Amino acid sequence: MKLRRLVYSSHAIVPLSKRALLDLLHEARGYNMIDNISGVLMYKEGYFLQVIEGEPETIDALFIRLKKDTRHSDIKILFETPTDHRLFENWAMGCADFDDPTLSMLPGLRTDLADSKVVEELVNNLPEVANFLIENLTDQQIQDPK
Repeated sequence: MKLRRLVYSSHAIVPLSKRALLDLLHEARGYNMIDNISGVLMYKEGYFLQVIEGEPETIDALFIRLKKDTRHSDIKILFETPTDHRLFENWAMGCADFDDPTLSMLPGLRTDLADSKVVEELVNNLPEVANFLIENLTDQQIQDPK
């Protein structure tokens, strides 16, 4: 089956509390399970970096909804590609909170999503980043970022 992987960044209109981030994740996971979308949401100090994977039509529809979401602005597609496999196949929407000390072990990662070089490095190394997150984040960290 042909899939599409899309990576985008955006800026939160209002910085999210841990509770608000958790609420956003629960909402996204519900929709993503229905639509068979997988991915991960990375958040730090008001900046989002998100990877979404699924059937092309479904990704297109989701991205249209995301662009209309008033909780964030400055939405930029960083990378988009057709693919035959998912990097986050078991995650309806994983979460990587850069305050988590586990992520400090990610090679070359500085925690500033506002820095275009950091974002470029993450995108260029996406398969390695995905493997690292999958191997190192516990189910509890994915479900309930502290």
